[in-house]
Amino acid sequence: MKLAVVSGEASGDLHASEVVRELRRLDPSLEVFGIGGDLLRGEGMRLLHHVREMAIIGLFNVARHLPRFLRIFRELVAEIAKERPDVVLLVDFAEFNMRVARACSDMGIHVVYYISPQLWAWRQGRVRTIAKYVDRMMVIFPFEVDFYKHHDVAVTYVGHPLVEQLGDVQRPQQSGDALRIALMPGSRRSEVLHLFPPMLAAIDILRRERAIDAYVIQAPTIHREKLERLMREAGVEVAIRPHDRGEGLAAADVALTSSGTAALEAAVLGTPCVVVYHLSRLNYLMARLLVKVRFMSLINIVAGREVVPELIQKDVNGPRIAEEVRKLIVPERYEQVREQLGAVRAQLGEPGASRRVAEEINRLVGAS
Repeated sequence: MKLAVVSGEASGDLHASEVVRELRRLDPSLEVFGIGGDLLRGEGMRLLHHVREMAIIGLFNVARHLPRFLRIFRELVAEIAKERPDVVLLVDFAEFNMRVARACSDMGIHVVYYISPQLWAWRQGRVRTIAKYVDRMMVIFPFEVDFYKHHDVAVTYVGHPLVEQLGDVQRPQQSGDALRIALMPGSRRSEVLHLFPPMLAAIDILRRERAIDAYVIQAPTIHREKLERLMREAGVEVAIRPHDRGEGLAAADVALTSSGTAALEAAVLGTPCVVVYHLSRLNYLMARLLVKVRFMSLINIVAGREVVPELIQKDVNGPRIAEEVRKLIVPERYEQVREQLGAVRAQLGEPGASRRVAEEINRLVGAS
């Protein structure tokens, strides 16, 4: 089998690498090329571009970097046309991958989309594009199945890959008086620029009140030097912990996280968190017009109610974050949140998502 993979973010690189590993078990002769990161490269994928080149967030940021995206898109499509893979696996990264889906479908190449764009949250009209150009959606939340069936899209629920990826990570026995706080400001440069400084400001405030053991978990797409520079500018220092399999997050009493995969990792590991989200003014105004859900954190979306606090835009500042941490660590509230996180984890399905995606791809290719 020949496979093309397009993943534009660090989390997608992780999820796609697991699928490639499972596919290679089914077909040892598997050939893979596309856009990904170090994990996909470690699984033998030939990288056309690295996810670091794609680390942009927001509609207007994408517009500002449009020439780069168009160049990468043209090079990718040309390589797909040349190599003629049996199937193209698209992972999240909707703004780019929806265009890739159309180009591949026009070439008569099977398209599988793993980890759905959040069309149920905003821009629902794009589901027509998926219905036309995607052969099968592989979704990770159970509520997504009804959404796609309602729009006549072939859909398979596989469960969330984090359940398997973090399944054997244990929360260590906590000791000492210091409050352990993990900072996870995201895997995109613009996220880190907007979220890391107010997180540091909150740590500075809390350190004046009690002993704090704080560390930032470095995403694979973010250079250490950027984190160090932001710490120097803030006048606040925390330890830098390289990205791991979740051990750093599991070791924390509380996490300060961006609103994406990091927040859901906290739910799977049972670490209460404060979720922060910040966009440029134009992107935020656009999001307010388009977003159709009450919450922006996946934890609260899956739960259908507020389990963890969310801070948006102007509320993403040191004093407000510190205030939410104080509320969260009140023993009764803390245990309640941990119990509710367990209920969210239970809704994410059983281990084996990557294997189920690989088997579905194998069936699709075998049937063609």
